[in-house]
Amino acid sequence: MPLSIDVVSDVVCPWCFIGKRRLESALELYRQRRPGAPAPEIAFHPFELNPDLPREGIARADYVAKKFGARGYSAHDRLVNAGAQLGIPFAFDRIKRYHPVEAAERLMALVG
Repeated sequence: MPLSIDVVSDVVCPWCFIGKRRLESALELYRQRRPGAPAPEIAFHPFELNPDLPREGIARADYVAKKFGARGYSAHDRLVNAGAQLGIPFAFDRIKRYHPVEAAERLMALVG
């Protein structure tokens, strides 16, 4: 019986991206240790972390202030370091606005 994995994530969530990379590493280790095992069945399910974002988006500075409060941009340090360890070069400073991800999720459902 193949291993079954359900992944619930937001398409723009950086922690979800880190989790995906870690899952890929774990699956590679699984294949190495169990070469005859059937390939795992992986199902991805959408989840919108910020469903209340306005359709036109929100300025990054406003989003960070609302989401992280006094911690502000320092909350990203741990995230940037975790990403760097996995070869993910997060560049949050290049983000000008945050937008809802509903359209991206619909597109992924069509091609997935």
